[in-house]
Amino acid sequence: MLPWLAVTLPLSIFLDERVHVWLFIALLPAAIFGAWSGWRHHHDLKPSILLAGGLVLVGIAAFLPVSEATEIAVTIPGSLLLIAGHSLNRRLKTLSHMLASQAANP
Repeated sequence: MLPWLAVTLPLSIFLDERVHVWLFIALLPAAIFGAWSGWRHHHDLKPSILLAGGLVLVGIAAFLPVSEATEIAVTIPGSLLLIAGHSLNRRLKTLSHMLASQAANP
C-alpha cells in the first residue's frame, strides 16, 4: 500500500522531514503483522529477521539526527530489507499452503 501512496502523493510532501516519521509509523504495524502472520503459517524466522533489520534501518533514518546522505544511505538498504522480508514471507506462506494442500489430498 505504501508504494502506491508514495506514487499518488505530491512530491512536495516528501520534502518535509516529518513524512519519514509518519511513513515509519505506517510501516511498523504492517511489518509486524506480516512477520507474525507469515510465521504462523511457515514457522521460519528469516523473513522476520529481514523485516526487523529493515525496520531498524528505516527507524534510524526517521528518528536519529543524521545527515541527508546518511539518511539516504540507511533508508535504501532498510527499504530493500523490508521488500526482501515481505517477498520471502509471501513465498514461504504460499509454499506452506501448497504443502498443506498436498498433504490433505494424497
